[in-house]
Amino acid sequence: MDKIKIVVADDHHILLDGLRALLQKQKDVEIAGLYDNGLDLYNALNTTRPQVALVDISMPGLGGHELTLKIKETHPSINVIALSMYDDAGHIMDMIEAGVSGYLLKNVNDKELLEAIRTVANGKMYFSSEVSEKITALVVRRQQKQEQPEEPRLTEREIEILKLVADELSNAQIAERLFISERTVETHRKNMLRKTNNKSIVGLLKYAMEKHLI
Repeated sequence: MDKIKIVVADDHHILLDGLRALLQKQKDVEIAGLYDNGLDLYNALNTTRPQVALVDISMPGLGGHELTLKIKETHPSINVIALSMYDDAGHIMDMIEAGVSGYLLKNVNDKELLEAIRTVANGKMYFSSEVSEKITALVVRRQQKQEQPEEPRLTEREIEILKLVADELSNAQIAERLFISERTVETHRKNMLRKTNNKSIVGLLKYAMEKHLI
């Protein structure tokens, strides 16, 4: 049976020692290299030729994000798993966009870590349940944001005219105050009604007050 060749980079030596002890016990896993920084792992890839790279995100020098980008650019067949204490959607999505095949939190148990390594070595993706929940929540939020109608944006000039309308100035008085034509004032008023989906100036003023524009 072919063994899964794996390299690991993490600047926490206690964690590195724990991973060494765990991986050495596995009959189907071969440790090709253990490193306390990303640069050493990257520079040795032509020699180690692993199937899987298990990398920390936060490391001095070459961090996990940059390391993953470099690995996927020069050795695209290597499957990268991020092992991190960061459980926020920002870090998770950054690493997915960089090209990782898996993302695990450092509180992961031995069984799940080994399952992730074996899954990713077979060309599949693996995300721990907590990470999957974060990804799902982010996708749902993005989808809901897309489905919501965009808030109409009034220009500075339109808001300026709206404030003068609220002060009960006529189109002629607004035109004189702003050194523009009455027709321009009327055009701005029509545009604001259309943008805010209002049929009258009363409705427009009510909208402006609700949105704290005036």
